[in-house]
Amino acid sequence: MRTPGNGIAGAVEASVDVAALRVSEGDFAVKENVVEMEESSTTTTTTTTKVVLPTTSVVEDLMPEDDEGAVEYKWSLVNPNSERLVQLVTQMQFRLTEGHGECVYELGVEDSGRRTGLAPEQLAASVATLRRMAAEIGAEVSVVHESAGHNGRVAQALVRRVPGSLEEYLDLRVAVAGNVDAGKSTLVGVLTGHGELDNGRGRARQLVLSHRHELESGRTSAVSQQIMGFSAGGAVVNYNTSGALRALSWADVVERAAKVVTFYDLAGHEKYLKTTLFGLTAHVPDYCMLLVSANNGVLRMTKEHLCIALALRVPLMVVVTKLDICPDNVREETLEHIRRLLKSPGARKLPVVIRDEESLSMCAQNIVNDRVVPIFCVSNVTGEGLPLLRAFLNLVPPRKNWAAFKTQPTEFTIDEIFSVPGVGTVVAGTTASGSVAAGQWLMLGPDSAGRFTRVQVKSVHYKRTPVKRVVAGQAGSLALKKVKRGALRKGMVLLDATSTHGSVREFKAEVLILYHGTTIRENYQPVIHCETVRQAAKVVSIDREVVRTGDRAHITFRFMYQPEYVKEGSRFIFREGRTKGIGKIISVMSRT
Repeated sequence: MRTPGNGIAGAVEASVDVAALRVSEGDFAVKENVVEMEESSTTTTTTTTKVVLPTTSVVEDLMPEDDEGAVEYKWSLVNPNSERLVQLVTQMQFRLTEGHGECVYELGVEDSGRRTGLAPEQLAASVATLRRMAAEIGAEVSVVHESAGHNGRVAQALVRRVPGSLEEYLDLRVAVAGNVDAGKSTLVGVLTGHGELDNGRGRARQLVLSHRHELESGRTSAVSQQIMGFSAGGAVVNYNTSGALRALSWADVVERAAKVVTFYDLAGHEKYLKTTLFGLTAHVPDYCMLLVSANNGVLRMTKEHLCIALALRVPLMVVVTKLDICPDNVREETLEHIRRLLKSPGARKLPVVIRDEESLSMCAQNIVNDRVVPIFCVSNVTGEGLPLLRAFLNLVPPRKNWAAFKTQPTEFTIDEIFSVPGVGTVVAGTTASGSVAAGQWLMLGPDSAGRFTRVQVKSVHYKRTPVKRVVAGQAGSLALKKVKRGALRKGMVLLDATSTHGSVREFKAEVLILYHGTTIRENYQPVIHCETVRQAAKVVSIDREVVRTGDRAHITFRFMYQPEYVKEGSRFIFREGRTKGIGKIISVMSRT
């Protein structure tokens, strides 16, 4: 059995070994990071509430209201006059803008955060006023939960704007990771299916798995995508409640939804780790849903996936599955192991087991800050815990503010390539900035020589639905005119025709070695995973003679085979066998 310090998982476990301790203390999950791999200003602004689980009858007050963000406190909204109503509607419009189409109202709460409360009839009147306000600007209100205040009842309500076009949809991306046989595909199948539970023999995962060998073995080998839609009122639109015989298509779900959650089902087996790495780097997930089987507990690949998410600074949620076949004492042992793992020096998170709607709503508002980790306990067979998980996915906001990127020059990263009969070559990927419209001319590259070629977009699809264009933050598929399938590869990009960016052969980065058996010297050749780029690179120079596990260094890398499109500030992971490290590009040395 491997020791805690052996491999990337050792960066998470606390260990008396000096090297492992250095990795834990130097992990990029802490704020005082020497490498200063800070997130850009794209993080969604939210009001941080006090995360205290209600263990007694004492009413826990909230933090004082923030003038910015997507959370608004209102003690009372009973019968406002017309002038006051106009002011309230304007204020709601601002909160919706801050929350990219949705916001949270705390009713019965004063601006200081004191949960004073209202009488039941006053609370009902305040909710009715909130619905009037939302109707004025094309939004809907759903009451998340009610609880006791100091002198009455308080309520939390979610306000969500009804999108007028596909560009206004809330698009949330969730990467589903975890050890093999943790139930990842089954959970995705249950959440995104037709509302039916699993039969305990893999019926739900058949909706998710793509290849024949996956169906035969029950193990995912490629990244598959499924979507789950929420209406403006918070209801799941995937589930067929009308008794219709035909299952809803992606186009039907998108048409009925105001918020779309895209799940990226990743591989759990070790031999598919590079596929999992690609899914976590290329698809720009907002959150990582880490699954742990209750009866098997935390295994080595669970720790591997956890440490990768921590290195990439992707906020986490943990889902403990298979409660229906797990004894209570084993489940508690698994939960305790997860708590210890998340609290260890390499993670420094605050685990919160979700047992009620109040703790759920507090975690949904705080998970963006990458500090709180909610833990859900579910069964895909009995349905236990699934309503809380669905409610959390409905509440949780997008992690990035893509609005600032919509006016920038076009950049579309390619992560999938297809050849469709009757259509031609189709590329799929994520719009990193700007927008891509049908008929638009873009620069495609880099090729093996580092050059870019001018191409035209023939048509655009979003969630398998034909659209006029996709904007920053949206994943889509583009049909390209007169481009051969063999001329494309993963890692290429489509740039604005006026872009001056070129391909890069060498770059300098600040790195942290998570694990290496001996020492790293010049001419060492790991595989670089940077967004959609995956290529071997040689260490050209190091600012010291050798580096070992836990060391930081400035290293110059050179791609082995062809130039790639990488940018300063990009975070990456490099690996070679058991060796793993993380880094950030600080400068590009040669550009073609």
